[in-house]
Amino acid sequence: MKTLREWRIYRVLSGRDLAAAARITHKTLVDLELGRRTPTFETIRRLSDALSVVPTEVEEFDDALARRSGKERRNDVTG
Repeated sequence: MKTLREWRIYRVLSGRDLAAAARITHKTLVDLELGRRTPTFETIRRLSDALSVVPTEVEEFDDALARRSGKERRNDVTG
């Protein structure tokens, strides 16, 4: 699973371009990429749409969705 930054680079987008496409501030994007903030559901949706990915394909989004739903992250569960 790729991180938000890895997806941004994979899509060949600058931080400012992705922030503008997702209608968020560049500072918010930087904070998300550095793990300083947990994204809201709306921010997850906007960034996922801008990157053309399913939210669970982005590490930070998968983590945030699991935390907000009170479940363990899928990749952290060992058999």
